[in-house]
Amino acid sequence: MNEFDGISPIQNSAMEGKPISIRLYNFIIAALIFIGFCVMGAGCYITRDIHFLMYLSSHAFSVMGITFLGTIGGLILMSVAQSRQSVPMSLGGFILFITTFGFISSIGVMAADLPAINTAFTATAAITVIFGALGVLFPRFFAKISGVLCGALLAVVLVEIVLMVMGIDQTATDYVIVALFACFIGWDTYCATQVPPTVPNAVLMASNLFVDIMNVFLRILSIINRSNN
Repeated sequence: MNEFDGISPIQNSAMEGKPISIRLYNFIIAALIFIGFCVMGAGCYITRDIHFLMYLSSHAFSVMGITFLGTIGGLILMSVAQSRQSVPMSLGGFILFITTFGFISSIGVMAADLPAINTAFTATAAITVIFGALGVLFPRFFAKISGVLCGALLAVVLVEIVLMVMGIDQTATDYVIVALFACFIGWDTYCATQVPPTVPNAVLMASNLFVDIMNVFLRILSIINRSNN
């Protein structure tokens, strides 16, 4: 897993814990991403319930605030757990993160029909496989572009805010963000090969990849919904 240590931006010495096999490490990452989609699916069922919609209409700010804080809190817990290599803390952080982020992501799927969801899911799966493979095959490239990706993402978000205020269609920025998060999938896959194979590292890497994948999925779904309308 660490054949590229010479070019890795990640300091492995700060994240040494009880090692697990590469196979188990990869299985944990894949399993946690799958669990994330299951949570989102359950969230979709809840958010389509008429009673929840009535509650959300009158408590939207508090619901969004709680889910946002829960997502950030989960990420912080997993980051601290990675530095300490604490398995219980990392799993606790993941549970907090995945329940809140998975739930808030399901709200973005609420208005979509099944054919659109299936198309977006298929496209997202293809992008994930392709860019995940690229992250492994071209580590030097992805090692160099993290700063560019972060800067570009910040710029696009600012542009989106301006377009939203002006009431201008944001389809173009959806395409840009799909491309950016596709590259983030490659970057996070590369990062997953640079850390020691431990449970806390697998949990954090799975969470990072799930965020990337969900952003790609939701933006593709947004593009499809706009084209259908």
